[in-house]
Amino acid sequence: MLKAYAALQARINSLRTEEDGATATEYALIIGLLSLLIIGALVLMVQPITDFINNEIVTPLGGAGGGAGGE
Repeated sequence: MLKAYAALQARINSLRTEEDGATATEYALIIGLLSLLIIGALVLMVQPITDFINNEIVTPLGGAGGGAGGE
């Protein structure tokens, strides 16, 4: 009976120290939060990037148009 109790107590103690599931969940939450932050930053940067491309690249090259449209 003492052996069974000791084995049960050892198993309970091992469950307390095993944190693989909790660690994976924490990493998943961190990755999810970081991905939302990155997406949010990209959404906020779309207009400044578009303005930069239009004003600094397209305009000096002769404006929009041409391309492969065949006009």
